[in-house]
Amino acid sequence: MPVAILHRTRSLKAGIVLAAILVAGSLAPAPALASKLAPQTRIRLQVVQWMPTRGTYERWDALGGEFVISDEGTLSLPVLGNVSVGDLDEAQLAAKIAEELKNRIGLVERPDASIAVVEYPPVYVVGDVASPGEYRFRPGLTVLQTLAMAGGEFRLEGLTGARGVEYAGELRELNDSILRSSIRVARLEAEMAGARDFTFDLKPYGDNPLATAIYKQEQQIFAARAAVVERQSRSFVELRDLMGQEIDTLEKKIDSNDEDIESVRKELETVKPMVERGVILPTRQTDLERSLRGYQATRLDMVTAIMRARQNISEATRNLEGLTDNRQVDVTAQLQAEKGALKQLQLRRDTRNNVLTGALGADANGDGAASPSLTSYSISRRTDGKVAVIAANETTTVQPGDVVRVVRTRLAAPGASPDEAAGVPATENPTEQASQ
Repeated sequence: MPVAILHRTRSLKAGIVLAAILVAGSLAPAPALASKLAPQTRIRLQVVQWMPTRGTYERWDALGGEFVISDEGTLSLPVLGNVSVGDLDEAQLAAKIAEELKNRIGLVERPDASIAVVEYPPVYVVGDVASPGEYRFRPGLTVLQTLAMAGGEFRLEGLTGARGVEYAGELRELNDSILRSSIRVARLEAEMAGARDFTFDLKPYGDNPLATAIYKQEQQIFAARAAVVERQSRSFVELRDLMGQEIDTLEKKIDSNDEDIESVRKELETVKPMVERGVILPTRQTDLERSLRGYQATRLDMVTAIMRARQNISEATRNLEGLTDNRQVDVTAQLQAEKGALKQLQLRRDTRNNVLTGALGADANGDGAASPSLTSYSISRRTDGKVAVIAANETTTVQPGDVVRVVRTRLAAPGASPDEAAGVPATENPTEQASQ
């Protein structure tokens, strides 16, 4: 093939390849824009610097690690302190940190910093959903996907089947928990009043063996706690009485010791003149003086022992009084907590009962068909310290920390009243109501 033709062929192929590259570039999807970092986002920071003398990158582990963006939108970093995040994404924040490190440390070249998101703040799904709660966020999450994570819409239709059995079982469990909590409250109130025993009316429960068993258990607990307090009180009283007896004994010994001291003093007064006249040896006077000092030292020891015994009596009295006070404080705290738990159990029981009763009534009076309903969505989003409610649909993109609310409104059937035609809430999610 001639050289000119060969060059034209190669040029034509190169042009085709270049055109194909340009077309492919224009048709390829644009990369997703990075979003700003929301508060409570956990990020991983890594800082490295090129070392020309070694020909390697040196990683600064002391400056890197995992950090959480505060509610004020700042990062607390070593050396730099608080760094404002603002509306920056990962790349922009990494560049800002690298620049501030360069200026703070006085480097010639800016180090290389990189940021990766470890964990986003969760999203919350509430309203007419099967399982309201907190769910993990991932980029690109939509309202419809959050609804799927929450188990879909909460529906009463068909509750008389397996769901009805489940709700009935849960209702029975709640009733048993309320019974147990009610008997416990009665026992704590009896302890608060200082009663010798406590009673609970079991007549409304008939021959329920569970009620009888719980009542006996609480009676045993009441008796055991009273016995513990009684033993401790008796121990402090016995200690106080013992110390009082010891004081009486020591006082009698002191009286006897005082008599010995007085006797030695008189004998010493008689012996001193005789020693001066040379009638008695000086050793006799020395022995008497030694005995006198011994009696006086013994008296001081017994006085000290009396003071120690009186201190023990005061301490035993304080412990005896504190035993009652501490028991009252402990019982009061337990009673308040138990009453709060009982109230929550009753609220959950009433909610489950209303839901189950409503579902049974709907199935009994209806034709078995699901009621038509309309589902609406909204997002509560915190921006600059303020919460804004945003209307949403199934394709709306969710951001970290958003609260997605699902509301299902039952539509009026043909021939419905004006109130029904206006639309009423389709359900009251018992899970959400109980959590409030």
